[in-house]
Amino acid sequence: MLSEEKKQQFRQDLPRLASGKAGKKEKIIRIRKTLSEMSEEQRQAVADKFGIVTVEGHLLTPHNQCFLVAQSEINFSIVGGFQQWKKAGRIVRKGEHGFLIFVPSKAKQEDNSEMISDDENIHFFTATVFDISQTEVIAKSEAA
Repeated sequence: MLSEEKKQQFRQDLPRLASGKAGKKEKIIRIRKTLSEMSEEQRQAVADKFGIVTVEGHLLTPHNQCFLVAQSEINFSIVGGFQQWKKAGRIVRKGEHGFLIFVPSKAKQEDNSEMISDDENIHFFTATVFDISQTEVIAKSEAA
């Protein structure tokens, strides 16, 4: 589990790191480095403690749960992307900042655009998610 000392260090560095594209990359690298130093048992303990799920009801991986916890003091419960929240009848409040998670993506074969199923061709990209506490129900007048 992330120690309180390491969490505080992250939070102090975030404003400086979050500026611009280079800042985002540096922030991701630092958090990934800390998470890679955690054992699988430590990551699982964080996942068991928080139990963060997506809007669709899927449980996030222990790695993504740790990644979210390292980014903010928010007690995450249900997370989703902007469009996912919109489909669920909620909208992200203006001015809210999202948090990053890693999303797997399989490479396509060049000859017939079928998805390759072996694990070595899986790549990850970051996606921005928001906690349910950062959203509000869409008013009926806005939904039309």
